[in-house]
Amino acid sequence: MKLGVFTVLFSQKNLDEMLDYVKEAGVKAVEIGTGGYPGNAHCDIDALLESEEKRKEYLEKVTSRGLEISAFSCHGNPISPDQTFAKESHEALVKTIKLASLMGVPVVNCFSGTAGDHEGAKYPNWPVTPWPNEYGDVLKWQWEEKLIPYWKEWGQFAKDHDVKIGLELHGGFLVHTPHTILKLREATCDAIGANLIRVTYGGKV
Repeated sequence: MKLGVFTVLFSQKNLDEMLDYVKEAGVKAVEIGTGGYPGNAHCDIDALLESEEKRKEYLEKVTSRGLEISAFSCHGNPISPDQTFAKESHEALVKTIKLASLMGVPVVNCFSGTAGDHEGAKYPNWPVTPWPNEYGDVLKWQWEEKLIPYWKEWGQFAKDHDVKIGLELHGGFLVHTPHTILKLREATCDAIGANLIRVTYGGKV
């Protein structure tokens, strides 16, 4: 096991400053944000996608400090009823998968997403109880019409690029428990897995 850090915590630092800081702290791996909620303070994804030389320079900055990139992170909501945000989230995911494949990064971490309660919805809807029956109906529609079709296609896309998807089990999203991640994996492909996190605050886990 290697100790790593989610570098979004140090977005106020530039890439070199951040890498020097985490190396000094004794960690061995970094998870770097590429878009979505985490932002992309340490990763100009478009520039890296366009230039093999820039990708080599970027990796050299990491590996020369004895570090490795454990994952890229682009948490968003690609099935959101907010079409603008859904499009942004989806594009960030696709670009991140491509970049991970080019740079030998094994995992892309993200959220599963949450749909609305019907095609004309304005906001995500997160049903948390199967009864009254309308809540179960909404959840069934979200899974069958939005979640599974999306991840069938884009989970396979990740697999074709030799990249695994790590879905964070987070409240507010359709995949938020061990049961739901296993359910989605069974319905889609084995590139879909869970992003398990251990967080330390003030020296205590």
